[in-house]
Amino acid sequence: MWWLLAHAAAWIASFALVARGGTSAYAGFFLLTVVSLSALATLAQQVRATRREQSAIATALDQIGAAAEVRDAMHAVLPAFLSLFEARAVVVISHDRNRERFHRWTAEGGTSPPAIAYAELREVDAQRYLFYAPQVWSADRKKTTNVVVPDAFSDAHPWNSVLVVSMTFGEDWSDRVFVLDARPSDRRQQLLATMTKQAGAAIHNLELVAQLRSRVGAAERARVARELHDGVIQSLIGLEMQVDVWRRDWAADVPTTLERLAHIQQVLRTEVQDLRDLIQQMKPPLIEPEQLLDYLADLVERFQRQSGIAADFVSEIDEIELSARVCGEIARVVQEALVNVRKHSGAQHVVVRVSAPPGYWKFEIDDDGRGFGFAGRHSHADLEVARKGPVVIKERVRSIGGTLAVESTPGQGARVEVWLPRHMNG
Repeated sequence: MWWLLAHAAAWIASFALVARGGTSAYAGFFLLTVVSLSALATLAQQVRATRREQSAIATALDQIGAAAEVRDAMHAVLPAFLSLFEARAVVVISHDRNRERFHRWTAEGGTSPPAIAYAELREVDAQRYLFYAPQVWSADRKKTTNVVVPDAFSDAHPWNSVLVVSMTFGEDWSDRVFVLDARPSDRRQQLLATMTKQAGAAIHNLELVAQLRSRVGAAERARVARELHDGVIQSLIGLEMQVDVWRRDWAADVPTTLERLAHIQQVLRTEVQDLRDLIQQMKPPLIEPEQLLDYLADLVERFQRQSGIAADFVSEIDEIELSARVCGEIARVVQEALVNVRKHSGAQHVVVRVSAPPGYWKFEIDDDGRGFGFAGRHSHADLEVARKGPVVIKERVRSIGGTLAVESTPGQGARVEVWLPRHMNG
């Protein structure tokens, strides 16, 4: 504000000269009046811009506060970044140092709402974003800079100008935000730092709460699983064995009683299997990519042994490149599909197949049962619009950035396909 006070003092001095008379004094007074009015207009414009920025930040923070999970928060804050900087795109890289996981969020302007995408990156892929740069830094393609931007970054995210801020939150999280082709502004670096600091702190607090809930939930699920296994399942197995003994010892001339005992035994077997499925679903598998194919093979073999349905596992590849989290979700998807086959399809045979068509990882569960309640091939979008298909599988596939397709021939079988783009997953 010192410059505004200086202008005011000069204006008062000029007014004093005018009071004494003189043409030159009038000219000086007029000039300083124009300059001062221009300064006031500039100040007013800056005040309005600052208020807009503060309002946008406050709105984004309110939306983050109302979010139930990190995904909702990012879908609120990324459009705010695009709008505030009038940018073409925003890229956010979050590094969970505690678990050595890298998360990438991208938002592309030009559509309403903006196109937002998420991917978990391998460390080798994350390095394209973690090149040396000052904490707050900007560059223009037409100007030289002492920061070398890797070609891998520019190839993935073409830019004419880039604005970057790097920040650390607590001991576990490091973030880097890239704003591409933003509106030129003298204050944009300070604004980006301020918004990233406030929004980042709120989002990572949300992440900490989610992790705490997850740990508490995992501990509770493990406790319930142990109690079910050690209590209910053991009792049901013992009862089923007693019924089997009664059936064998019962006189052959009492067919009605034998039929009832057979029915009870079958119900007990089904309940035991359902409880086993429930326990498996309550214990999320921790699977590394090099373990996934063997895990799926064991899962299919165990399914055949426990259900009596012929099952085969076929892999057209020897290795797969996915994050541990995605591997765990794929295992859960295959498990859920097999449970559905056992419960609902009436199938005699099922095949689980893994392949790698160009640009994708593909997982198929193909059975010869009664099929779904529709005919033909339905894409993920078709299933969502019609509210058809396996709900749990749809949600899990969406959570890892994949797409689902279901092909059904009533009375002849169904095939569930999961497609994962390689550029997002390996």
